[in-house]
Amino acid sequence: MSDVMTVRLHLSGVRVREVWVDSVDRLVVGVESAREWSRCPQCGFKCHRVWDRRSKRVRDLAVSGRRTTLVWRRRRFWCGNCDERHLEGHAQFVGGLTRRFSRRLVRDARVMSIRAVARHHGVGWHRIMGLVRAEAARVEKRRRARRCRVLLVDETSIRRRHRYVTVVASGDTGEVLAMIPGRGKGSLARFFRDQGPDWCRGVEIVVSDGSRPYRAAINQYLPDARHVLDRFHVVRWFTEGLTLVCRELQRRDPDQTPPAYEPDLFRARFTLLRRADHLTDAHQAHLGRLFEAYPRLKVAWDALQELYQIYEAGDLEAANQALERFADLYDSGQTPRIPRRRGQDHRLGPRNTRLPSRQTSIQRTTRGDQQPPPGPTTRRSRVHQL
Repeated sequence: MSDVMTVRLHLSGVRVREVWVDSVDRLVVGVESAREWSRCPQCGFKCHRVWDRRSKRVRDLAVSGRRTTLVWRRRRFWCGNCDERHLEGHAQFVGGLTRRFSRRLVRDARVMSIRAVARHHGVGWHRIMGLVRAEAARVEKRRRARRCRVLLVDETSIRRRHRYVTVVASGDTGEVLAMIPGRGKGSLARFFRDQGPDWCRGVEIVVSDGSRPYRAAINQYLPDARHVLDRFHVVRWFTEGLTLVCRELQRRDPDQTPPAYEPDLFRARFTLLRRADHLTDAHQAHLGRLFEAYPRLKVAWDALQELYQIYEAGDLEAANQALERFADLYDSGQTPRIPRRRGQDHRLGPRNTRLPSRQTSIQRTTRGDQQPPPGPTTRRSRVHQL
């Protein structure tokens, strides 16, 4: 019986003593450590003399669908050097659970709620939550120890925008490095201080949403890194500008017949935000009629499409061509005004998710040493390889 049960348990350094319960839905096995000695935690002396034995119940993985419990006959050793007594430990048993069962609970918690895992395995909610937090701490420590070339920074809200956290991720692997309470300069600065100056010197590119507090922390702790605005926020700013143009054009004077807006222009509010290659024939015909009636809307829509082409370009030459066309439309003065949101940097970046191998950034440069006059800008842009 002992040899058979040892094979079924597959626990290194554990010897099966006897099977206490072997029923249809339950299995209880008495086990003990195969090692005959223990090292004293006080003086490090190797102890062989057993003072007494105590039983400890340890949960293990289910065997053939049966709930399995191991009754560990735990020995208490007496140290002949310092005259202290201590209970033996075992690498396979941690906190009343086997290590493989703890890993199974954490793995199930990734796809199930903590309550569902506790109900399924018959383990307490707080014990499973403690295992998940301990595993999260180990994963965070391992991820943050790696060198990061591209760093992604953004904020998110939890509990219906009553609490904000700063999310820091690695652009090289797409893994989350930290979730820091708050969204100010101090939150991001605390992360950089914890990482240390050696780790910060390895960061070459930082992608964020253009927040002024984030930019201040990045300039202070990552002065040599290139700060890039992510694609999502840049496109959102220009789509908001296009939406403002639509609102200005669709309003009617109060003395005119209701409705107070142009129905055709109102119906096209979502179609205008699409890329040109995603439009159907009916959408293109509808937009063609609107552009004939509203030339200003045509200019704003063309500027947004050129912005899309900058990010979707396959090489630097195509990106620079799209950037020149976008700059020409921007210089015309008919493009929509971009609302400012919590600060804006001078570089626009390609993506706010995992960065591919070929990246581009848009860096505005002013022609000459003179300041541009008010009104339509005289700036030009160029695309750089990161």
